[in-house]
Parts: sequence; C-alpha cells; structure tokens
Amino acid sequence: MIILNETDFDNVINLIEGNVETVPTFSYSVLNHYINGFVYADSKIPETVLIGIESGIYFVTGKEDNQEFNDFLFELYCQRKSEKLRFTLFSSNENWDRVINERFKDCIKQMSRYSFVYGNKQKTPDKNQFSGDYLIRRLNEELITNCSEFNADYYKEYWGSVSNFMEKSFGFCILHKGKVVSECTSIFSSLKFSEIDITTNEDYRGQGLASIIAKTFIDHCLENNITPRWDCDIINKSSIKLAEKLGFGNPMKYSIFV
Repeated sequence: MIILNETDFDNVINLIEGNVETVPTFSYSVLNHYINGFVYADSKIPETVLIGIESGIYFVTGKEDNQEFNDFLFELYCQRKSEKLRFTLFSSNENWDRVINERFKDCIKQMSRYSFVYGNKQKTPDKNQFSGDYLIRRLNEELITNCSEFNADYYKEYWGSVSNFMEKSFGFCILHKGKVVSECTSIFSSLKFSEIDITTNEDYRGQGLASIIAKTFIDHCLENNITPRWDCDIINKSSIKLAEKLGFGNPMKYSIFV
C-alpha cells in the first residue's frame, strides 16, 4: 500500500469522476487541496483508493476484490480504535457495503444516508423578509467566536483552522439583536462543491430562519459556480423536509460505517 503524493491526485480524480453523486465532498476537498488529507492506494495509477482526513473520516472506492487493500483497511480501523480515535467510513456502492460487512463483521455499524441533488439553478426571491432586529452576515473570525455550534473547534476539526476556512470557503449567520441565532456553513468545500451544515438556536426554531440562511448560502454558491450539496441520515425527517423545500431532490442512498 502506498500514500500518493499530491502530484498523483489527478489520477484519483480520473478514477472517481464518473460517480460524482457517491463521492463525499470531503474527498474533493482533499484532492483539490482545500484541506489536509491523504490518499492510500494500491498503485500510483490506482484501482482502489482510500481518501481520509485527520479527524478520522474516510472514503473507499474502486475495485472491491483487492484482498491486500481490504486487509490494510481493517488494520487501519483496528489501529484507530485501539487509540480511541474516530473512524467513519463512507462506502461508494453496495458492493463495498458487502465487502466491508464481510471483512469487519460485527466490529462496525452500517448506517444509511441520503445525498441530494440541487435542481433549482435560479436565485431565490428576496429572503430578507424579517424585522429589523434580524441581520444576515457572512461569517468572519469574530462572528465565529460567538457561534455556539459551528465554533472554532468545529473549524479546527474539519478545516484544520478557522483561518483556513476563511481563506478557502464561506458561511453565513443570522443575528438577532447582536446574538448569533442561526448558522449555515460549509462543512466541506472544493472547486466545484460546497456541502451545507446548518443549525438554529432552539429558542428561535419554527420561524423559518433555517430556510432564509440556507437560501443565502445557496445563492452565494450559484453566484460563484459552486454546486451546493446536502447530505443527511435517512431518518432525519426535518432535514429531508428542509432539503426538499430548498430545491434539493433525487436523493441517492449510500452507507457509512462507524
């Protein structure tokens, strides 16, 4: 098994480019050099790859019958677990689901998620239809220090640092009398995609703030030729409902293993 140099990442992009819907955004974040990560492969011109980031999220794709690679994958899992570190594995298809279940047996739990396709290519109507006590602001380092959910620790986990997020990506928040009450940010971004992560303070839910801030985020994506992406667990009915309301559809089911 080898770890590919960044100069070989184009070979990985060639391997995955025909299956965009099943490739998680963080994989493109690594391959496009937005965040630090690594790519394990069976060769420099790979047939099987594992893309990972330091926080312990991985994506496996390519040929499923590479026994040496599959043994390596299991050993990596065992090492992470022995060190009490996170191991979340995104699968690229049902064949990989089967291989993972057979190799890992009862060591790992399979969960189902949806990946939605954004279908509305038009900017949304005016979204600032609330009282003067509310303001929409693009996230900056000062605002992030006042965010309760997507705070500095969040950006360190997924982006390496707040400064890297600020340089490479974007997010928005709603303020009510100076307090951050709703946040919509890029958990991962790449040259072509930006995956939405969204939260609203419990005391402010039910007012449509999530829709407003999400539309702001989506419009920014469209203005910059970026495709917004929405993923969620298949049992998260509120997230599915909001996704559909915002113009996401054609959910594709995939598996993660934890």
